Amino acid sequence: MFPRKLKIARRGGLLVESEGTSIWLDSSPRNGEIGLITHAHFDHSPRRLSGIITTPETASILKLFRNGDVSRTIRYGEKIKIDRLGITAHPSGHVFGSSQYLIEGDGETLVYTGDLNTYDSVLLNGAEIIESDTLIIEATYGSPRYLFPRREEIYAEIIRWILQTIREGEIPAFKVYALGKAQEIIGIVNSYLNIPAVTSWTVSKITEKHRDHGMKLDYLPLHVKEGIEAFRQGECVYIASRRQNPPSKRRLRWAVATGWALRYRMSSYDAAFPLSGHADFPGLLSYVRESGAKTVYVVHGFAQEFAKQLQKIGIKAISLD
Repeated sequence: MFPRKLKIARRGGLLVESEGTSIWLDSSPRNGEIGLITHAHFDHSPRRLSGIITTPETASILKLFRNGDVSRTIRYGEKIKIDRLGITAHPSGHVFGSSQYLIEGDGETLVYTGDLNTYDSVLLNGAEIIESDTLIIEATYGSPRYLFPRREEIYAEIIRWILQTIREGEIPAFKVYALGKAQEIIGIVNSYLNIPAVTSWTVSKITEKHRDHGMKLDYLPLHVKEGIEAFRQGECVYIASRRQNPPSKRRLRWAVATGWALRYRMSSYDAAFPLSGHADFPGLLSYVRESGAKTVYVVHGFAQEFAKQLQKIGIKAISLD
């Protein structure tokens, strides 16, 4: 069932084992072992950073909300050694600093994708496809029911909604993940509109780390004078991770951006856009095929359904959920 030398296990978390070496994947490492963290979303990062290896970008965001320091950083394309295993980080296209990991040992290769987006966005390139013997891939949208529109089409719908909302005297506001979706909305506003993006405190702090690492994004924190003035005037876009209305004479018209909007009504919002930081079903399927993996392990979301879809086309696939 498992690779002969690089073995996959679940013990309160996901890990790879090889001849006495254990590497935890998006899990809290135990007993002085090592953990690889793919990105800084809370559901993929432990509370304690000791024993953690991640990219410098992810480390800088983790330090905003976690105590301590990561044990080591790894840059894209860099290869490090942990005992007899080689580990290389590659972009995953999910959020700023997110990575997939190639693990090599004793002539075998394994890739753990973490959260994955195979499509280019206004800020990031889609994930590189890495060839491997064994693949561990996420399946958040691993059902054939999830085929997202082209990103350019979604951007156009977002821009039309923003302009219409402002013309009608209201403020367009987005409730989105503070890491990832928030910066993509800022990027859309910067690229296609001549109006300011005003950001909540959490979004501002995380976006500041993007700028520290060379990603140019223009935004005005709501808690500074310029942000307060832009929000007061009303011709702006407000971006926050919580749906809370700052004091304003104008009504806020709230939108959400999530892949789930493709199939579910978001009735409590004024608008919903199927914009996701994850690959859809065709994107996941293309990655698996082009990876050449002999065995595929599937985690998260539609893991069981995606594994069955892979089995139908002759790929050895196992759901770990």
